[in-house]
Amino acid sequence: MSEDPGREALLEVVRAAVEGLGLEAEVVVEDGDENGLVARIEGDGLDPIIGRDGEVLDAVQVLAAQAVRRQPGGQRRGVLVDAGDYRARRAELLTRLAHKAADEAVEFGEEIELEPMSALDRRTVHMALADRTDIETRSEGEDPRRRIVVVPAAE
Repeated sequence: MSEDPGREALLEVVRAAVEGLGLEAEVVVEDGDENGLVARIEGDGLDPIIGRDGEVLDAVQVLAAQAVRRQPGGQRRGVLVDAGDYRARRAELLTRLAHKAADEAVEFGEEIELEPMSALDRRTVHMALADRTDIETRSEGEDPRRRIVVVPAAE
């Protein structure tokens, strides 16, 4: 592995979080999209590092991104932290939820308000519904209670 201070910082922060929670897991850092970095946590019993709706994972990701950006020659790089493929499973669940809400909005002709979610989860929902012409989506509220509203398209 080439000397990359950002990569090393990411590995250090994620390992510290894993160890701090008393987990026995392996952390692997890979190249991501557009000069980004991905830290993957693999092992058993990863629920503590994931947290409720990925909240702990999101917090570790924010800290790790800050550590990466503060390295010598640091720049804004995308940083993703995942545990046991949680991000892919969550995206699949949110996509199903989004389409169910969209179908209900069209069927009943009324707005459907989803539960509050993180910015990453809201983006996943918006993207899942982007190609639908029968509905529109918008975000409302203030973090951490920001939510998506699915609205039937005006005819």
